[in-house]
Amino acid sequence: MLFINLCTNGRIIAQIPYGVWLFPLGYLVFKSGFLPKILGTLLIVDCFGLLIYVFQYFLLPGYKVISYPCMVVSFIAELSLTLWLLIKGVKDQEPALADGQKQK
Repeated sequence: MLFINLCTNGRIIAQIPYGVWLFPLGYLVFKSGFLPKILGTLLIVDCFGLLIYVFQYFLLPGYKVISYPCMVVSFIAELSLTLWLLIKGVKDQEPALADGQKQK
């Protein structure tokens, strides 16, 4: 049981760098003109939501209801970014010729 609990705790602790990474990703998405600003805002909120989830797991294990809104925001933010990149992010681009001219 020790190793099962250790594995679970390790997976939760591994969420810390991922949560921290969402802040600069959200900032870059917010500042880019390619993606909507709401996606950047959601990713920044998701950063704090994941950190709340990790600290809630260790500091207040009996109050799992605290992290439920964080998981909803996380799901919406990450799914929205994925769908945006899959659907809207792909554009038809003409291949360039070897000398830099476009095809006719």
